[in-house]
Amino acid sequence: DHSHIFAAAARAMGFPARYVSGYLMMDAAVQQAASHAWAEAHVQGLGWVAFDAANGISPDERYVRVATGRDYRDASPVSGIRLGQAQEQLAVTVTVEQ
Repeated sequence: DHSHIFAAAARAMGFPARYVSGYLMMDAAVQQAASHAWAEAHVQGLGWVAFDAANGISPDERYVRVATGRDYRDASPVSGIRLGQAQEQLAVTVTVEQ
C-alpha cells in the first residue's frame, strides 16, 4: 500500500507520520467501489500535511476520513476474527455525496 510505505519512509526520515483510511469521491460518482487510504506527516511550522501517494496529490475536500492510526492495522476499515469452517460473505455499499 502506497500510504503505508509513505508513512514508514517519513518516519525513517524523522517526520512523525500517520496512516489515514476513508473514502475519496471520484469522478462525481455517488457509489464508491472501495475505501481509500492516504498518509499525513507532521511538518514543523505547518502541522499535519496530507499526502495521497497513490494519486500523487494532496488530499482536499473530496476525501472523507474514517480512521487514523500508525499503519493499516490501526486504521483498517474492517477487522475481525473467524473460527471454524463456516463460510462468510461481506457486502458493503458506500455512498459519498457532497
